[in-house]
Amino acid sequence: MKDIASEVGITEGAIYRHFASKEDIIRYLTKEITEELNRLIAVEVLPQKTFREKVARLVEVLMGYALTNPDKFRYLTVYHILREELSQEDLPGRRILEIFKTAYREGDTDLIPEIALSIVIGSVDRIFILRELGLTNVPDRELVENLKNAVLKAVF
Repeated sequence: MKDIASEVGITEGAIYRHFASKEDIIRYLTKEITEELNRLIAVEVLPQKTFREKVARLVEVLMGYALTNPDKFRYLTVYHILREELSQEDLPGRRILEIFKTAYREGDTDLIPEIALSIVIGSVDRIFILRELGLTNVPDRELVENLKNAVLKAVF
């Protein structure tokens, strides 16, 4: 807690006024980030008319979130793998998987839903890591557009 307080620039006591433990902080962060991403998916992705438009917008939303919220994205992609503070239904990946399952059932894609999910999530995650490591300095707009086109080719 001392390290957290120091990093944030507050006293340890101030943290304890809001959270009883580090575990409470972790639960809070996981819930907040998950809800934020789920809202983005509900508002930005699900209203798209076609499956292709949903996939394109999904890549834009996820990559945009990663680029504008790198700490949150990094936390969610690493932490949720190690621990399960939330039920599986709450995780954004579960919501995204439902998009692919629906498209598969309706014949909009012949790609197995879990494979489609892996392509999208894995691609966004890898590009994010390359950016974080400084291995690409392609402008954000161009990076997102190229990634979107690559994912669309892979899914369709």
